[in-house]
Amino acid sequence: MNWNQILSKAKMGGKSFSRRNFLRSNAIAGIGLSGIIGLSGFTEDSSETENSIKSKSSIKTLAGLDLQKLYDRYHDELFKRFLPAMESLCIDHEYGGFMCDVDIAERKLINTIKRVWNQGRGIWVYSFLYNNFEKNAHYLDVAKKAIDFILKLKPKNDNFFDSSYSREGNRISGPGDIYGNLFVAEGLAEYAKASGDKSYLKISKEMILSCLERYDRPDYVYDISYVPGKPKMQGPRNLGHWMIFLSLSSQILTQGPDPELEKLADRCIDAIMKQHVNEEFNILNEVRNHDFSLPKNEYADFAVIGHGIETLAFVMAEAVRRKDAALFKDSEAAFKRHVEVAADKLYGGHFEVLFNANTYSWSPSKSAWCQQEVSIGALLSIEHTGNAWALECFSEGDAYMLEKMSCPDYAFWTFGGNRKVVNPSTKTIEHYHMPRYLMRNMLALQRIMKRKGKVSALIS
Repeated sequence: MNWNQILSKAKMGGKSFSRRNFLRSNAIAGIGLSGIIGLSGFTEDSSETENSIKSKSSIKTLAGLDLQKLYDRYHDELFKRFLPAMESLCIDHEYGGFMCDVDIAERKLINTIKRVWNQGRGIWVYSFLYNNFEKNAHYLDVAKKAIDFILKLKPKNDNFFDSSYSREGNRISGPGDIYGNLFVAEGLAEYAKASGDKSYLKISKEMILSCLERYDRPDYVYDISYVPGKPKMQGPRNLGHWMIFLSLSSQILTQGPDPELEKLADRCIDAIMKQHVNEEFNILNEVRNHDFSLPKNEYADFAVIGHGIETLAFVMAEAVRRKDAALFKDSEAAFKRHVEVAADKLYGGHFEVLFNANTYSWSPSKSAWCQQEVSIGALLSIEHTGNAWALECFSEGDAYMLEKMSCPDYAFWTFGGNRKVVNPSTKTIEHYHMPRYLMRNMLALQRIMKRKGKVSALIS
C-alpha cells in the first residue's frame, strides 16, 4: 500500500469547505493560519482541486511577492545578515571551527565551546555556499580550518567523537552520538566537491559506513534527547538516523554513482516509507524495534513529527534526483499529512514533538528549524506539482516565520520558543537549518524562474 492509498483511508467525511480566499487574504499579514489546516485538509474545495492548479497560468508570486523579490529577500538574509554575523561572532579565525553559544540579542559570545555537531554542519554550510552561490576562496578557507580542527580529534576505530571540545581542541565532555560523526561526514563530502580533493570524500564515506555498521548492531543504544526518562532500547531503529543516512547518500550521489550508497539510499527509503509507518494514525514513528516491530512501551505512540516532515522532504528531493514520479507522489502525500497533523490550530506554526498520538499530547515548543523544513518541502511540491495546498502552506509558513522567528533586532533568527513564541530563545544560534533553508529555497526559486514559473515535467 502506498502513501496515497494509506491517506485515502484517513480522509474525513462530511462537506468540504472553501478556505482559500480567507487564507490568501490573511497569510501575508502574519496571522499564522497554517493551524486551521487540520485533518479536514484532506477534503478539497470542489471549485478548485489541487490538480487543477497545474493547468492554470505559471507561478508568478509566492508569499505575496514576485519570485525575484522573494529570492532577493532570501539573498539579503543570507549575505547581509547571517554571514556577517557568523564572521563576527561564531567563526574561530584563529583555531578554526565554530562557536555557537551566542547571545543573539546582545550580539556577544557566551562561551567558546565547540560542539561536534556544529563543526560538521558549519563545514557543510560554507562548502555548499562555495558550490552553489559564489566561488569565494574565503568560504573554502573557513571550511578547511574547521576540518583541520575536527579531524585532529577524530577517534580511532568506530568510536564517536566526544560531543564537545574547548576552543583549542581539548575534550570537555563525554562521548557524543552517531549524529556528530554523520554531520562531520556531511561536511567533508561537500568540501570534497568544493575543493576537488577526493580524499575527503573517502573519509566521509568510511565514516558513514562505519556509523551504519554500528547502527545495525543489535546492541546499539541511542537515547532520545527529546524525551528525558524514556526507556532505553537495544538496537532501535530511529527515523532521525534514516533521515541523515538518506540525506548524506543523496548528496554524495550527485557527485557520481556509488553502488554502496545507492543501496543505502534504497534501505533508507524502504525504512521511511514502509517500516516506520504507524498505520493506526498514519504518521511515522520515531522509534521502532530492531526488526521494525512496534515497541511495547511509550515509543509506540511517539513521533518527532518535525523529523517526519524533514525526512519526507529529503525523500521528495531524492525522488527528484532519481526522476521517480511515483516516489515523489507518495512522499509528497506523506509530507502533507505530517504538516497538517503538526499544525497548531490556535496559534499557527507547527509543533515538532508528539509525545503520544492517542492522547494527543504535544510538546508545546516551536522551533524555527521545523518551520523551515515545512517551507523547503512545500516549495519542492510547488516546483514539481503546483498544488494549491503547497502554495497556501508556503505562504502561511512564511508569514508565521517573519512574525515569530526572524527577529530583525537580533544578530540571527531566533531558535524558537514556547507555543506562542513569546520571549524566544536568545542564547544559541541555528547555523545549519537556517542557511540551508535559505539556500535550498533560493535554488528552487532559481529553477522555477528559469522555467518562467512553469511546473517541472517530473509529474506528468
